[in-house]
Amino acid sequence: MAERAAERLSLIPAFQCDGLVVLVDTATRHRRFGEAGIAIGSTMARSGDADIAGGADQWDACRFAGAFWGDHVAFFRQHGSGEISVIRAASGRLAAFRMTVGEITLVASEPALLLALTGAEPRIDWRFVAHHLAFPHLRCGATGLAGIDELFAGDRTIFAGTGMRREAIWSPWDFAADERQVADLDEAQHMLRTSVNEATAALVRPYRSVLLELSGGLDSSVLAAALAACAAPATALNLVTTRAEGDERDYARATAAATGLVLAEHNVEADVDLTRPVACRSARPGIPQILAPADRLLGDAARADGVEAFVSGTGGDCVFCAPGSAAPAADALRLFGPGRRFLRAVRHIAEVHDTSLWIAGSMAWRQAHRPPIHRVWPGSDAFLARDVLPREPDFHPWLVEPEDALPGRRSHVRAVVAAFAHLDGYARHAVAPSLFPLLSQPVMESCFRIPTWMWIDGGRDRAIARQAFSDVLPAKVIDRRSKGGMDAYCLRNFEANRARLEPYLLEGHLAGAGLLDRPAVAAYLRQPVGSRDPRFYRLLPIIDAEAWARGWLGPELGPAGGP
Repeated sequence: MAERAAERLSLIPAFQCDGLVVLVDTATRHRRFGEAGIAIGSTMARSGDADIAGGADQWDACRFAGAFWGDHVAFFRQHGSGEISVIRAASGRLAAFRMTVGEITLVASEPALLLALTGAEPRIDWRFVAHHLAFPHLRCGATGLAGIDELFAGDRTIFAGTGMRREAIWSPWDFAADERQVADLDEAQHMLRTSVNEATAALVRPYRSVLLELSGGLDSSVLAAALAACAAPATALNLVTTRAEGDERDYARATAAATGLVLAEHNVEADVDLTRPVACRSARPGIPQILAPADRLLGDAARADGVEAFVSGTGGDCVFCAPGSAAPAADALRLFGPGRRFLRAVRHIAEVHDTSLWIAGSMAWRQAHRPPIHRVWPGSDAFLARDVLPREPDFHPWLVEPEDALPGRRSHVRAVVAAFAHLDGYARHAVAPSLFPLLSQPVMESCFRIPTWMWIDGGRDRAIARQAFSDVLPAKVIDRRSKGGMDAYCLRNFEANRARLEPYLLEGHLAGAGLLDRPAVAAYLRQPVGSRDPRFYRLLPIIDAEAWARGWLGPELGPAGGP
């Protein structure tokens, strides 16, 4: 099988031992650990570790997992037992798709490699598609291709003579534990700024030119400051839509001026064909079709300027704990009781959400004293055939929480889990990879160590991040409460596509698989969408899933029968 892979896929052997062969292409970064193992991708040493350069033959999977972070998948063979361990970094940027052929387990960075090696025809797993639509923003181990799953980020998968087992080697809950919390504001700010700066510097170091997607919001501005701090070879690009809500140039210009980044500005074309074929085949539905013009523009800009990597602030709202409810105040109540700290948190959460103290306090009280509304993950059945939808979401290791989990921390962890569902499937990755420093392991660890009620200090969301970078970013960005939006852009393009979407969906693969509530879809598409009607957002993931399925199966009518 290894010889076939080398011949068919133009790969070369990088590591081999009893029961394991690892092959890479010539451009892939990798690091050998003597005869013990190999790591594919980026490996950054954690500060304070013992000598990591010497004693290569003394390495094993556990020592490696404790010594390095990065975007990698590592393979180790345990001396004595002969067990093979596969470790996927907590950041999860380098994928690890798995397929079994007889007694051989194949692990690859792309599903296309597995299909090409085995000669298997791609088959859609309609049960996955139902789960993907029923539980939005939740990416578990299954993929949309039958027979192919994915190893979890932060996991160690062990292959032994007795079978296979998985172990979690990294979990957000380890850093959310009481004994690891940092309750001092100055210490929290220093810890966060240090982790962001060091992670950003480590991730961009291998590249001669990087392009920051600078929206003008806080998260991308924080990365602009981090890039400036390490003198990275970076430029910035701001995308502008035709409506005022999508024009954040003033904020982006202020950040660029403060950090010394050269800033380019480009208008995003207004017209999007939501039925256009997807640009790349992926294991799951990827980029929303409605954002494809921006994706193409970034790819074109990078190609023209010789950019080697994109830097994105995606996930900043999530990791910096921007609250969607009164949960941080509920955490303060659970921790300190109904005293001064709770009342302070209520006042701050009321300012964040621009509501009354009474409403904020009553919401926090209810959240502190009741089980979560959604036991595991919120579901959706809009425009879907309810009788074929799964009742419970699939397993995800980061959703296994301690019995005393606080409601605010639960929301924080779930938000980060959701962020990881939106990092892949971009056509611009054919030009250059994307780096997500705010979702790197060191930054996540710092953020989970900061109590949720501290993130709303002073009545501002993401307060620790604002305070940590207040001396290097302009006040108009640090103090900004508004947020750019694309509602008008999305609504206009949805309305322009409404007529062509009816046959596209009702005669497509999802309908053929029995996943759609066809009358509901037809009725919605046959009437204009009001400016205050958000239901079209529920239809966009269905459109994206149909485009993804057509990318694998072609445009013809989908198969009969349900998932």
